[in-house]
Amino acid sequence: MTPPRPEPAAAATTTRNAENSGKSGAHDQRPQRKGKRTQHAKPHQHGTTPNDNTGNADDDEAVCFICADSVTFYAVGQCDHRTCFRCNLRLRELFKSKACPYCKSELDTIVYTRDSEAEFADVLQRQLPFEDQELGIKFDCKEAYDATKHALQFNCPHRKCNYVATDGWKDLKAHVRAEHALQFCDLCLQNKKSFAHEHKLFTKAQLRSHYARGDGTGFTGHPDCEFCRRSFYDNDQLFDHCRKKHEQCFICVRGGTGRQVYYANYQTLEEHFNSDHFSCRHPA
Repeated sequence: MTPPRPEPAAAATTTRNAENSGKSGAHDQRPQRKGKRTQHAKPHQHGTTPNDNTGNADDDEAVCFICADSVTFYAVGQCDHRTCFRCNLRLRELFKSKACPYCKSELDTIVYTRDSEAEFADVLQRQLPFEDQELGIKFDCKEAYDATKHALQFNCPHRKCNYVATDGWKDLKAHVRAEHALQFCDLCLQNKKSFAHEHKLFTKAQLRSHYARGDGTGFTGHPDCEFCRRSFYDNDQLFDHCRKKHEQCFICVRGGTGRQVYYANYQTLEEHFNSDHFSCRHPA
């Protein structure tokens, strides 16, 4: 008769989820996926979709097929697919991508324009007095150029403040601490693809809650490595850290029961071997 297997050894938990559930030991720490997958409607030929709120005066108002916001300025490239300028700017500046989000064509040059119908080749024939050569963007009006430059500045996110930092994040962080008694989440600044004015500001108590529980919009907090007492932006970063800095039981992984279970060091892993896997202790 096969002897009963002992309970898993302690000291192998990796995320705050196990602690909050009242469990300890070598438990499965796979992140839970919440919510349903959404399907995005295919855009019409210009990459925007009409507002379908029937009965409104704005029924024919075009919206961006990415963010679904009303379009002030269109971004159009050689493929003639259109998005709003903010989504295009986010892709080019923050994601470092010049690909069309619809057809994936690489667009070295893009034009920001109010024109919702003209093709890219026709827009290029016009006088385009403003240009950002680094991002490959041309503008057919000063308003589009100014809106783009404003989005790229280090603007204070506080709704009643018009401060613009001239020395980057260090300057802006010092400003919000001194003037508003607030602070940024450093992990979000380093990883979230947002412009400066789109980031959230927190009191000390709010920041602790942000790390521990999230904000109630689907974000559930920044996970911790309980061995190192260090927080990470998301579970992908946490597990990448654990694979590099901590130990896994190859027997459990091979058996499919320990793919997300880690041990602080080889000593705790050896204790797991001795208690759970009937290891041979005689010298070879």
